[in-house]
Amino acid sequence: METFAPAQLLCTAVLVLAATALGVFELGRSAAHRGFRWWTGALWLNAFASGLLALQADGAQTALLQLLLVPWPVLCLLGLRRFHARNPLQGSAHRDLVVLGVLLLAGGLGSHLPNAAPLGSLAPLWAASGAALYAAAVVWPTSQRPDSGGLFTLGALWIALALLPPLVQAWMPLWPPAALHIGAATLASLAMAFVVLTTSSQRTERELRQSRQRLRVLANIDMLTQVPNRRRFEELARRAMLADDDGSATFLLVDIDHFKQINDELGHAAGDRALKLVSRCTLELLRAQDVVGRHGGDEFVMLLRRSSTRDAMQVAQRLVSQIQLRAPAHALPSLSLSFGIVQMRRGEGIDETLLRADQALYEAKRLGRARAVAADGDPDRPVFRSSQRLGLTPS
Repeated sequence: METFAPAQLLCTAVLVLAATALGVFELGRSAAHRGFRWWTGALWLNAFASGLLALQADGAQTALLQLLLVPWPVLCLLGLRRFHARNPLQGSAHRDLVVLGVLLLAGGLGSHLPNAAPLGSLAPLWAASGAALYAAAVVWPTSQRPDSGGLFTLGALWIALALLPPLVQAWMPLWPPAALHIGAATLASLAMAFVVLTTSSQRTERELRQSRQRLRVLANIDMLTQVPNRRRFEELARRAMLADDDGSATFLLVDIDHFKQINDELGHAAGDRALKLVSRCTLELLRAQDVVGRHGGDEFVMLLRRSSTRDAMQVAQRLVSQIQLRAPAHALPSLSLSFGIVQMRRGEGIDETLLRADQALYEAKRLGRARAVAADGDPDRPVFRSSQRLGLTPS
């Protein structure tokens, strides 16, 4: 080794550390985002090229080795195409490779043209500037879209990489082009590694938040009917009771008559359609302040705030009318429902209220189904004071 370039070797060491850190970050993740291999590969290529240039004794090969510093912006761009697959960048990976090939060919030919010795050493630098400008031109139109974190920063970084080295070379012509090229590539590579790590971490954090939101939905919502499950219904009902006067709410317990027969004769898909039809009609019918939930199986429960059993009877009648009207469009028979209705009493808890509603629902079934029964009295001595037939008689 006839020449020794400490600064260039330091740049090589920095690039090796950056590439190693990016690779370790990727390996430490259970599911790395797409694009990391391209970014890590770009850093390792820069480190390899910097090391060779630092150890190169033959100046005739310097320009050729500088060409190894040209591809990294395009390699980063290829990684971004995979990272932002749902928010695609302009152009295509095929076009990226074609542009890179043209720039490498132009840089290689320019550095070996006869009688071009003063400018030949600058050809790889100009080719690198072209690669950086091309990458910036691709990412900037997309930098304002949602989920495009880091694209604006990378675009600005590549524009700086494209313009500053030629300007410095024009201002300080005695500066060795290879050293300038290595220094610029090292600084830009470090900035790129920081940006992609930050962007990846932000996406991971966003995905974790979205995952927690989905888990909360799964924990609170019955996925088939899209209404709150029993636990969530009770939470919402308690909040409503705290906001209203004690004993001002009415509870309705609803059951689809002969639901097992629907499953047995028409299949479980028909049973699912029946459940979804009931839940959809219920959501459309109730007021925004009312609460509905799936109590379990083919039972639903409703809380009507600031209402009476007479109001609840009217709600039950309208619900049955809507369901029977829309059932044929869902390839279902004319469904009938049974209701147990109770007015909540002062100082009464949800469990006790639902127990009385269940007794009223059982009485509605005992009387032949397709009816609503309102109950008073204690759970051990219920009084069924009103009963109303609803809709068609179940078959």
